[in-house]
Amino acid sequence: MEAVVTLKQVKKVYTTGDTDIVALDTCSIEIFQEQLTLIMGPSGSGKTTLLSLIGCVIYPSAGEVYIHGENVTAYSEAKLAKIRLRSIGFVFQQFNLIKPLSALENVMQPLLLNGSSNKEARSKAEEALGLVQLLDRKNNLPKKLSGGQQQRVAIARALVTDSRIILCDEPTASLDAVSAKTVMEELHKLARSGKAIIVVTHDSRLKEFADRIIYVDEGKVTEK
Repeated sequence: MEAVVTLKQVKKVYTTGDTDIVALDTCSIEIFQEQLTLIMGPSGSGKTTLLSLIGCVIYPSAGEVYIHGENVTAYSEAKLAKIRLRSIGFVFQQFNLIKPLSALENVMQPLLLNGSSNKEARSKAEEALGLVQLLDRKNNLPKKLSGGQQQRVAIARALVTDSRIILCDEPTASLDAVSAKTVMEELHKLARSGKAIIVVTHDSRLKEFADRIIYVDEGKVTEK
């Protein structure tokens, strides 16, 4: 199985005045398609730093990052932005939906930003909403959707560019237990369809959905 993301001897250090803070100690990780990977650990452990490195949001202080076998470590911010738009979908705790837009219009946004026609964006957005069982709510504004439904719209938005890598930062933190289970079941299905799904969480209830679990504690990465 080919890795879609590879971190080789990656480390992240933040400097404040004369002090170096190691947010993530040296680690090497491969992320594969058709797997749902949980990244777990306490608050402030380095989980989000690891997710940000996998998603090409921040640069490593040392080591190399590969996306689909391509070394992107030294790419410019503009080039990384194109890779994120093309290859990586993001799902956040707060949904980040645009309130005056319908579910369908929210999902269309990445495609319109990428230069797609309105017709093509609409067609692909409807397909993505269908994948998360929300096509019947496509004309609803976010305020007319439950928290779980809003998160599924956010997942559809992450899917619409046909990204093979979906990164989720605490996607169930704002949801009740039933909605959280529904969202994780959708993400698990997407992994089975060929996506690489990476979920940062501190919620141990999500372990049942994981194919593998990476633990981060005080910047150190282990896998059990």
